[in-house]
Amino acid sequence: MKKKTIIETLLVGGIAYLATGVAAIDYACKKRVIKKEEEKPLNERIQAILPWLEQQTFLDYEVNSLDNLKLKAKLLKADQPSHKVLIAVHGYRGYNFKQYALYLQFYHNLGFHILLPNNRAHGDSEGTYIGFGWLDRLDIKQWIKKMKEEFGDDIQIVLHGISMGSATVLMASGDDDLDDSVKCIISDCGFTSVNDELKYKLDQIHIPTHLVLSAANLLSEKRAGYKFKDASTLKQVEKSHTPTLFIHGDKDTYVPTYMVYKLYNACPAPKDLLIVEGAGHAESYFVNQKLCEKTISHFIDKYVK
Repeated sequence: MKKKTIIETLLVGGIAYLATGVAAIDYACKKRVIKKEEEKPLNERIQAILPWLEQQTFLDYEVNSLDNLKLKAKLLKADQPSHKVLIAVHGYRGYNFKQYALYLQFYHNLGFHILLPNNRAHGDSEGTYIGFGWLDRLDIKQWIKKMKEEFGDDIQIVLHGISMGSATVLMASGDDDLDDSVKCIISDCGFTSVNDELKYKLDQIHIPTHLVLSAANLLSEKRAGYKFKDASTLKQVEKSHTPTLFIHGDKDTYVPTYMVYKLYNACPAPKDLLIVEGAGHAESYFVNQKLCEKTISHFIDKYVK
């Protein structure tokens, strides 16, 4: 093979490699607007509480992220004066009401002010690339500051995350500067790391994992604003001092159930584990609402007074 041909071949290969990384990052992380016709029908239990939801007053809130994005949220205040605040963090390509509509009445009855942020690059919050929990953990700290401004320094906060939201609150738990107003965490079906979850999904569709992930990791910081390889929920949990309840469905094929055991075993803080039989991804509350409410209430009562 002539020298020119070799150089051309390497150049074409290099361009293809980088293009693969860009395509993977954009497919996984770039903001997409979900059209109304693409939305799944509402669960019948959510439909049943719509009249109650329509009677509630949700206030609009906004913070700036550390990288100067405008992030939006809805706040449902408690009926009576309260020092209890729930920050409910939704999952990947979801939005605040989509995953927490059914939880709202439960937490409202427990006397919580309920903050429902839209993550960066989701809903009406700004941002081009999804943070996969790693950037979102920093955004949650901005919301914590906002809630302290609103309700005072003596508030007691519960962080509840579902799916990517679970990874968000667990990643936050490993940071030394997490505010001590956070008394406990409810973590529902979180992944062990961004790389682990991407590898799992690529393996499911038989795409060459090593090639795609290596290219994506090479370009992710410049493209999405963070390194995929840094975004490890597991490593953050290993540093956590925040009491955490881990929840996962035993039929989860989106974030495989084995991940919750790794997270639970790695966590040195006070903890509990609930595996819900028959529940797929983010379905635990729908499959066994009474068990989830009982377990969550019991856990929160230990740490929020």
